[in-house]
Amino acid sequence: MVNNIEDIRKALDQAIANGMQVSGGKMADYIPELARFDANYLGASILLTDGQLITSGADPNYIFTLQSVSKLVLLIGLIEEFGASTVFSWIKVKASEQSFESIGRLDQYGTVPSNPLINAGAIALSSRIPGANSDERSDWVNKWVNKLFGEQLQFSEKIFNSEYQHSDRNRSIGYLMKSTDVLIGDVEEALIPYIMLCSFQLNIKQAAYLPMLLANGGVNSNGERVIATATSNQVIAIMATCGLYNESGMHLVRTGLPAKSGVSGLIVAVASGKAGIAVYSPPINSKGTSIRGHAVLEELSASLNWHFANR
Repeated sequence: MVNNIEDIRKALDQAIANGMQVSGGKMADYIPELARFDANYLGASILLTDGQLITSGADPNYIFTLQSVSKLVLLIGLIEEFGASTVFSWIKVKASEQSFESIGRLDQYGTVPSNPLINAGAIALSSRIPGANSDERSDWVNKWVNKLFGEQLQFSEKIFNSEYQHSDRNRSIGYLMKSTDVLIGDVEEALIPYIMLCSFQLNIKQAAYLPMLLANGGVNSNGERVIATATSNQVIAIMATCGLYNESGMHLVRTGLPAKSGVSGLIVAVASGKAGIAVYSPPINSKGTSIRGHAVLEELSASLNWHFANR
């Protein structure tokens, strides 16, 4: 189905208006700095593959953090540099039936993480970031963030310090994986770039660039190839099965839009061949997904006929 830009704009405006009526969820206040963001904010953007941008909702220049959406940056960068076969020899690629921060699953089923989009998987991959020291690994992170968002994003020391000081659970995951050599090197050295990635800031307009890149097979709206088509396809598949943790299946049934969520309240989603979508609203459910963000994506999919079964 072909949608003209005014149809898309109207659908987005209506989805935002209806999304504002949705209540529930809570802020991710276990990271203290995240509790300061505006709980009433709801905004979204759609970046079409031809470069047209549509925004709706609250101030489109409002700044928030990537959090776990940044796991896509880590996964894409490593696949591009090491190849999919190598990356998937380090971790599994299967849906997780437990929470994104589960320790019990690692202990019960083995310390190789289920997939790269849960905390354990991303921490394990973070230990594989190339570089002889922290500065070189930080440079690698900056390089891939800039490349996959098409510009330099702002890094927040406040967010980084707040999260680093409250990362005992992730440290536990790291040490458990180190005990079986799934995580290589020093646990703290793996956590630094992992938390650094989470601490980049952006607005809702900037957030739609990465999912648009994936929707367009790794090519930006200027026709320039940024990542390989194979990488894009593989990452979209992993988003479909693992991007919203243990509610990924229901999300895909309802929307048909492969997506990745973060506890900041950001969700990015891919309408393959059409657009990248970003929705941000801080209150999240118990599984780490924005309550309003999910409602907006479900309505958009239905009103624009963007469920993948209809493409």
